[in-house]
Amino acid sequence: PLCLWIYSRAWINTPLVQLLPLGAVTLTLCSTLIPIGLGVFIRYKYNRVADYIVKVSLWSLLVTLVVLFIMTGTMLGPELLASIPAAVYVIAIFMPLAGYASGYGLATLFHLPPNCKRTVCLETGSQNVQLCTAILKLSTTLYRK
Repeated sequence: PLCLWIYSRAWINTPLVQLLPLGAVTLTLCSTLIPIGLGVFIRYKYNRVADYIVKVSLWSLLVTLVVLFIMTGTMLGPELLASIPAAVYVIAIFMPLAGYASGYGLATLFHLPPNCKRTVCLETGSQNVQLCTAILKLSTTLYRK
């Protein structure tokens, strides 16, 4: 966001530059980097505490995802969720899994160490989660019309 602001300052009053979501980009960047930085610091200073935090966080993430799924179904209404074809739900489930599997498979093919295999696996799977979310949002928008 800082580079966007610095480089586009000369054109900041043009309509094209005002379309740039600098606030949203900054918020996304901060909400990603601050927890990661905090996690790296905790892992560096207090290794045992970091292990405990990871375990607690994973369980809280599971509970949060279940609650979020229930709330989404309640807020959108069962008729909207039922109007989306089953193929979209299958894609939503298997696309990230395919990303994880292909990442791990390619890392194995290139004889990477186990920790690198897991990293590549998580990275490709996480990218597919974002793509899958975009597909679901688009399909939900299309089926509402």
